[in-house]
Amino acid sequence: MTISPADLQIRTIESLEERRQAFALFRQAMLGIGDIGRTDPDAEARYLGDGQLFGAFDGTVLLGTVNGFDSGIAVPGGKRLRHLGVTHVGVAPQATRRGVARQLLVTQLRHARAAGYAVAGLRASDARIYERYGYGVASWSVRHELDLTRTELAVGTPREELRPVDATESFPLFRRIVDSEPSPRAATVTRWDGWWTIQAFRTRHGALPHHAVVYGAEGSERGYLRFHTEASDNWFTSQSRTIIVDDLVAHDGEAWRALIGHLFAQDILHRAIFPSRPVDDPLPLLLKDPRALTVSGLRDESWVRPLDLETLLAARPLAHGRPVVIEVQDPILPENSGRWLLGDGHPARSNRPADARLAIGDLGALIFGAYTPAALDAAGRLQGASAETIAALEDLLHVDRKPHSGITF
Repeated sequence: MTISPADLQIRTIESLEERRQAFALFRQAMLGIGDIGRTDPDAEARYLGDGQLFGAFDGTVLLGTVNGFDSGIAVPGGKRLRHLGVTHVGVAPQATRRGVARQLLVTQLRHARAAGYAVAGLRASDARIYERYGYGVASWSVRHELDLTRTELAVGTPREELRPVDATESFPLFRRIVDSEPSPRAATVTRWDGWWTIQAFRTRHGALPHHAVVYGAEGSERGYLRFHTEASDNWFTSQSRTIIVDDLVAHDGEAWRALIGHLFAQDILHRAIFPSRPVDDPLPLLLKDPRALTVSGLRDESWVRPLDLETLLAARPLAHGRPVVIEVQDPILPENSGRWLLGDGHPARSNRPADARLAIGDLGALIFGAYTPAALDAAGRLQGASAETIAALEDLLHVDRKPHSGITF
């Protein structure tokens, strides 16, 4: 199939019929995504309804699509910025590797900046793709597998304010708990209507039992745990009865300890699997035998793309220290290019010589705390930086907790 980039029309997709067509193209490109609309057309319509869809058309033929959802993202320090959740990137099989995805993604980024978004973010199905568009890894996650039969809790956990709730019918409560979290980790994403729609769909139509428990006085809940059972040929006689944690939200240490303690109180269970936890999760400290916890599966989680670098830098608190001038080049959004002074008050453009240079995606990773300046320097990504500059950046951009979101989209 011959495709001329000049012949492609990139435009927004508004009608539900075309949105479903675009979603079908995405599923075709990904191969492993189920057909929500076949099972629940109303859920699919709600899910797609608030997306910002672009399509690449050759005449009337849809060759590619990209979607984005309006949300927020927390930076170190807890401030939330407007964030475009990028997803549903797909190209028809007959049109791959012909520049279709590039036109879609670049168009989306430029529209998002013009619309007032400070950051775009995504979960990468292929980690080789998105750096070329200015994305960088903003958070990492690990998998926890906890053998509940091998250990006990090292400390007592509160149980008085724990209560089971209906895992299918309690999504308004879960959403209220999430939205009231007082100090989210960096890279935490505000969950939009469509995201909640998909969680409810999976819970309602899943083949395995789902369960949930919340912590806190009624009306002032401070956390919840959602989980489902792992498939088993015979649950009742199994020697490895396992649950998979779907979502764990805790506003403070007490709520977190109580929710973990709930799993130990289920005498029937042998194992608990947490598919996505922060790399600095304190769970080993809660166990008498930390070897009962297997930590594996380190992987990139959040990818972020600075859209409005001035707004992003201004929202990110900096510690006191020697000011540093960094130089960044952004070929897609040249408004971000130039030299920026960090420290000595609010970040601002500068005419001073640069102390260091780096790509826009690596700067995003540095801002969120996914990498240290020393690590970027060792990898050759922080160019021209002296030892004094690296130390100053380490001081300015220190984070107390590693970034982590805990959700996919």
